[in-house]
Amino acid sequence: MLQRIHDSVGKWMAGIVLGLISVGFIFWGVDFGLNGAASFAAKVNGENIPLTDFERELQIRQSQYQQQFQVELTEDMRRQLRRSVIESMVNDAVLKQRVTEQRYRVSDERLADYIRSAPAFQVDGQFSLDVYRGLLQNQGLTPAGFEQSQRENLEVLDLQAGIADSTFLTPAEFRRYIEIYNERRDVGFAEFPLAAFTEGIAIDDAAIAAHYDSNQAAYQTPETVDVEYVELQLADIANTIEVTDQALRQMYEQERERFQTAEERRARHILINVTDGNEDAAREKAEAALARINNGEDFAAVANDVSDDAGTKAQGGDLGWIARGMLPGAFEDTLFGMQAGDVRGPVRSDFGYHIIRMDELRAGHEQSFEEVRDELAGEYRTREAEREFYDRANELGDRAFDAYNELANVAEGLQLPLKTLMGLSRAGDPVAFPNSGPIVQAAFSDEIVDSGRNSQLIELADDHVVVLRVTMHNVPTTQPLEAVRDQIRQELVDARAQELAEEAATAFLSEVEQGADPASAAASRRGVWHEPRTVQRTDVDLPSEVLAAAFAMPKLGAGMVQRERVALATGGYAVLAVSNVQRGDASTVPQAERDQRQQQLADQAALAELTSYAGTLRERATVRIPDEVLEPRY
Repeated sequence: MLQRIHDSVGKWMAGIVLGLISVGFIFWGVDFGLNGAASFAAKVNGENIPLTDFERELQIRQSQYQQQFQVELTEDMRRQLRRSVIESMVNDAVLKQRVTEQRYRVSDERLADYIRSAPAFQVDGQFSLDVYRGLLQNQGLTPAGFEQSQRENLEVLDLQAGIADSTFLTPAEFRRYIEIYNERRDVGFAEFPLAAFTEGIAIDDAAIAAHYDSNQAAYQTPETVDVEYVELQLADIANTIEVTDQALRQMYEQERERFQTAEERRARHILINVTDGNEDAAREKAEAALARINNGEDFAAVANDVSDDAGTKAQGGDLGWIARGMLPGAFEDTLFGMQAGDVRGPVRSDFGYHIIRMDELRAGHEQSFEEVRDELAGEYRTREAEREFYDRANELGDRAFDAYNELANVAEGLQLPLKTLMGLSRAGDPVAFPNSGPIVQAAFSDEIVDSGRNSQLIELADDHVVVLRVTMHNVPTTQPLEAVRDQIRQELVDARAQELAEEAATAFLSEVEQGADPASAAASRRGVWHEPRTVQRTDVDLPSEVLAAAFAMPKLGAGMVQRERVALATGGYAVLAVSNVQRGDASTVPQAERDQRQQQLADQAALAELTSYAGTLRERATVRIPDEVLEPRY
C-alpha cells in the first residue's frame, strides 16, 4: 500500500549514504554487503534463486517473528532465520525441478477451475474476472505470470500427493500404536512441594550480601528508552473524508463494468489427449464418444469412462460456470455458440479433442447505482483516505528528515499530536504498538538510541506509519542491595527449600524400598502420598513431570513396582511408583475414533515420507549458497 512512500525513499537514502548507512539497512531489510557481492541467493543444479525473492521472503519472516514474540532479533536469530529461509527456498527449487523431470503437467481446464474456486477472486460465491484482474494488478502481477506460478504449485502438489497417497499403515502398525498410546499404568506418588519446606528457613544479611556480590549481573535494571513520536494512521484520515453523491455517481460511471456480471455458461466436456503420432486415433476416439452420447448414453458416464482430464472426469466432465476469456479460443467459441442441452465436437485445442455439452445459461446483469451506493461510498472513502495518507506520510517522513533531531515542530506543522512513551524495553510495548518489532529495531539501533536523531519513516502496517526519536537512553545499571534484598532473600529461601525437598524425597524413596508404609513415610517428611490409580498418557490430573516419567519407565514383570524421583517444575520433588502395566486394546476403541486415529497416523507417515523425499532430493542436488547470504557483511 505504501508504494508511493517507498518510491520517495531516495531523498532519505541520499542522506543515509552520507552519514546513516546502517540505519537504512536495518529498517528496510537491505543487506549492503550481500547485494554488492553476490548476484543470486542460491544456485540449485545450475538454476538461480534470485536475491530479490530471498530478501522479500526473509523480510516477511523477520516481521512475523518480531510481531509474534515482541523481541529484537539477535545476530544468532538473524543467522538462523536466513539459513531457514534459504534452505526452504532450495527445497522448493529441487521439488520443482523434480516435477519438470517427471513431466508432471496441469491442464488449462484444471488450472482455470483451481483459480476460479479461490474465494479471493469470488463475489457472492462466484468467480469475478474483474476482481481477479484487479487483485493481480494491485500486487503488481500479470495474469500470465500468476497463472504460471499457480500451475507450478499445482504440479508440485501433484507430486506431493502422489508420494502421500503411496504411504500406508499396516494393521499391525496401527495395533501396536493403540497398544502403546492407550497403555494404562497404575501410578502412585509422593509429592514434596517447595512451600512445605520454606517455613523456618532463616537467611542472614551476610548470606544475602555474599550472594549479591557474586551475582550482581542478575540484578541489573532492564535497558529501556524514553521516546517521543508522531504517528499517522489511515483510519484517522478516513473518518474525515467527505462523500458526495456527485463523486459517487462519477465513480460508478467510470467503473461501471465492475457492476456488470458477464454472461456465463455451465458446461461439461470429454477430453481425448493428442500425443505425437496419434492425431487420427484421438479424433476417432472422440467421435466414438460422441456417437455413444448421441445414441443415448449419459454424458457424465461416458466422460468418467473415456475422458483424459483427470481433474473433471470423476465429476462427469463438469467444468462449472465459464465466462468469456477463461478457456482456449476454439473451445470457448464453440461453447458460446451453443444452446442449453447441445452437444458438439470433436473440437480441437492444444490438449486434444473435446466433446462439449452446454448445460445451463446464466445471463449477465448490471447493478444500479442505488444498489451499490453504499459499497461505492466505502470504497471512495478508503481511496481518498489512502491518497491523502500517502501524501501525508511522505510529508511526515520529509519533515522529520529535515528537522533532524526534534519532532515538536513536525507534529505541529502536520497538526498531529506529539506522543511520548516512557520505559520502552527491547520486548516492545504491545499496548502502544501491537507490532512492536520495527519500533524496537529503530529505537535501539546504534544510529538512533544515543544520538537524538529522528528515525526514518517506520512502517508498522500498510495503514500505520511512525517517526520517533529517543529522548532518554536508560542503560542497565546494577540495582542497590537494598532494592533487591527481599528478592534475594526469597531466592535463597527457595534454593534451601529445594535442597530440603530433595533430601526428603531421597529419604522417602529409601524407606519405601525397605518396606515402609508410603503414606506414613511421606507425612513424616512433610510430603503427601497420592494413592495409586490407573492413568493413561492423556491424563491431566497428574503433574506433567510425574506422568512423563511414569510412561518412560520400561515395562516390568507382573507384581513388580518401579520407583523414581523427579524434580517438579513448580519447585519441590516427587517420588512415583509404577505397577500393573496394561497394553491398550484396539477392540475397545470405538470405530469412529479408530478411523480418526488411523487417519492421523497416515497423515503423520505421509508427512514423514514427504520430508524424507525432499531431503533426499536436497542431498543429491548441487547447491551453492554464497557466504554473504548466510553471513551478510554490513
